[in-house]
Amino acid sequence: MGFLQQLPTLVGVIVGALGSYLVTSANDRVRWRREQEARWDDRRAQAFAEYSYSVKSHYELCKRLAAHRGLGTWSEPLDPEQAMEELARSASERAAKWELVLLLGSPKTVEAARTWHRKVWQMELFARGLRDGNSEWKIADMDVISARTRFYEAARHDLGIGSGHLPDGGPWEAPKPWPESSEG
Repeated sequence: MGFLQQLPTLVGVIVGALGSYLVTSANDRVRWRREQEARWDDRRAQAFAEYSYSVKSHYELCKRLAAHRGLGTWSEPLDPEQAMEELARSASERAAKWELVLLLGSPKTVEAARTWHRKVWQMELFARGLRDGNSEWKIADMDVISARTRFYEAARHDLGIGSGHLPDGGPWEAPKPWPESSEG
């Protein structure tokens, strides 16, 4: 009879231990998932930042070459003989950074990134002298700026940054012509 009287207590201890084990296991799984998500978010943010920097660097080279060709940009002109190797290196670097965006980005981010670098590639055609015309250049430049904004919005969404839409970007508004320095 003593065992039967202790049976409810024993069942209570077993149920309590099992419940404690299940809750602890569930908490451990949640914590592990959170740590993995944070780790991947860090890696994703780094991949997006490196990719962005490579596209932006390539774009800036294109603007400098376009300035040498007389197209409407405020960038410092760069002689094509000096820059073609740098342009090729920059394109290769962008292509390498692209692989991580493909691997870690959502379909929307990958699509936005692809659009951005294709718009920059259009700028490269101007930089290489394969396209010309200031009005076409200005349209292509605005397309790059819009595509960049869409990429950043998609990347921010991937990273869970919900602070709202980015403000519209655009070319800098600098005085025309550049003020001349009074120092000689």
